[in-house]
Amino acid sequence: MTETAARPSSRRLSVAHLLVVLPWVALVIDAWAPIRDNSFLWHIRAGALQIDAGSVLTTDPFSFTMFGERWLTQSWLGELLYSWGEDVTHGLGFVPWLLLVFSAITFLAMGLVAYERSRSLTSTAVVLMLSTVLFLPFLVPRPVIFSFALFALVLVAWERPDRRWALPFLFWIWASMHGSFAIGLAYVGLSLIARREWKWLPTALVSGLVTLATAHGLGVITMLTDFASARETLALLSEWRRPTLTSPVFIPFVIGGVIIVWGLVRKRLEWRWLWVALPFLALGATSLRAVPPAWQGLTPLVAASLGPIAVGTTRRLSRGPVLVFGAFVALFPLFLRGDGELSDTRFPIAASERLDDVRTFHDDRTGGYLIYADGPEFKVYIDDRAELYGERMAEFVGVRDGEIDWEPVFRRDGIEQVLMPVGASVVGELEEAGWSTTYEDDEFVVLRP
Repeated sequence: MTETAARPSSRRLSVAHLLVVLPWVALVIDAWAPIRDNSFLWHIRAGALQIDAGSVLTTDPFSFTMFGERWLTQSWLGELLYSWGEDVTHGLGFVPWLLLVFSAITFLAMGLVAYERSRSLTSTAVVLMLSTVLFLPFLVPRPVIFSFALFALVLVAWERPDRRWALPFLFWIWASMHGSFAIGLAYVGLSLIARREWKWLPTALVSGLVTLATAHGLGVITMLTDFASARETLALLSEWRRPTLTSPVFIPFVIGGVIIVWGLVRKRLEWRWLWVALPFLALGATSLRAVPPAWQGLTPLVAASLGPIAVGTTRRLSRGPVLVFGAFVALFPLFLRGDGELSDTRFPIAASERLDDVRTFHDDRTGGYLIYADGPEFKVYIDDRAELYGERMAEFVGVRDGEIDWEPVFRRDGIEQVLMPVGASVVGELEEAGWSTTYEDDEFVVLRP
């Protein structure tokens, strides 16, 4: 039975209509949750520095361990947006709205692609519900939020020839926002092979070339190679570790893979689309952080595999209840209160006020916060820029976990103060060596020799 045989009237509502709008409610709640992402905090300060200098950053301005070393900030355009938002809202009040806007663009675009591929509201609802479960942990204010939205818009543009004129423009913005534009170019190239639409090869080539015309020029290639060579270092961060089959965010991805296989068997999806499916399934298995963009690349195939699904009977509703429901969903953000508050259990807000202006040993999470709170004047030991710190990141992990002797490292780097989470192995070692606790709360401790 196909949806054509049981297609509801445009004046009727079904369960599928309700499921399509549920992600909006989840996105709103997520946007107004306390801020726990440390990475985007240093991006704000990077934006302010670039505005003052009138040029993009090409060396590290934030740490005393790597100060002045070559480093290209790949998200310069997003950082300018962060700095502008902070100025307008006099703090982090812009963050919930930024999250909501770009998350909404992501889901609206993915929903449009799913509907155009399946021609089924029910199939679209299934795709969006799976997307909600998968994406929610990754919808954070760091520049990857722009990447999700831009990849979704690339999918929309690529689906129909009359929209493909927008691709070079989208890729220029994407290359200025986040290094994952390479994944989008890979999708276009693989999809071009699957579609066998060689007349669009010039458009794909131009889309790739414009990424070399951003503020960094050919430096974007350097950024990509730096990340590729830092793979071992990135693996030290939890988000870059391989996902497990039981991981909540990976389960929807696995379901999507099963749906694609089912679509191939049922001949709803042609086998030539394996040119896209196999590489993106492999990408999703490489790391947790790769799961969302991999899912986006598979979304058109999942929707096509689902195809038209019969929605059954619907109930006719009067215009009044429909308008009330629509108004409530649209205005839902206005019922929430919050101004971009930082989580005081995630960040050492109180502990950092007890620090002296001396070289301090701390973790990458704290580094991002200290750059935002006191940088760039206060230089940090480390933050999450793994491509910059390289072997120092592995050294830090060893010292933190008690696997590397802290004393020669502290002597070399002139460490006079430590700010670490309570319970870190190095904290116990320092206490045994005679370091004293000058501040402690439920989450963090400050020590000095």
